[in-house]
Amino acid sequence: MAEHPAPPRSALAAPHLVNANRLAVGQVVVVGAAAALFLRGTTSGPWVLLTLFVGLHVVLLIGAVALLTMTYLLGTLTRHGSRLTESPGGRCGWTLLVWAGGAALVGYGRAVLGQLGFEPDRHPEVGHWLLGVGVAFVVGLFSRSRQVRVGSAVLISLFLVVTAALRALS
Repeated sequence: MAEHPAPPRSALAAPHLVNANRLAVGQVVVVGAAAALFLRGTTSGPWVLLTLFVGLHVVLLIGAVALLTMTYLLGTLTRHGSRLTESPGGRCGWTLLVWAGGAALVGYGRAVLGQLGFEPDRHPEVGHWLLGVGVAFVVGLFSRSRQVRVGSAVLISLFLVVTAALRALS
């Protein structure tokens, strides 16, 4: 009887993951914290001074490119946390999906906070942390771990339901 050789492993195939939950949670924490800390640093210091010389639109473009690049690099460093981050093309899509979803959650959250009487513009640090948490939840939706995906989906759903209920009550 002839033995069939094992199929060759692709270079892009992920190695056997010992703890997919740990990798996924690590990716969520790293990207979420980096987003919040990056944005915290953009509201003061050299960014404000640079705005005086080159204009707001140029600084916003530089900041957006830097943030997307940083997220892509974090996806590269934590590439086994999600199936989307295993290839360069997947990381590009993952980066855009993470920021589009995170920005949508933050936009919704800021609108609800404004309707409830909280002034997000008077407390910009709340917006930074809200964006970091929103991005972290979206990263969790694309993670390799089923528990992290379900947990992120539940937390996003809970956020949407609670804020909708608060808006309806006010």
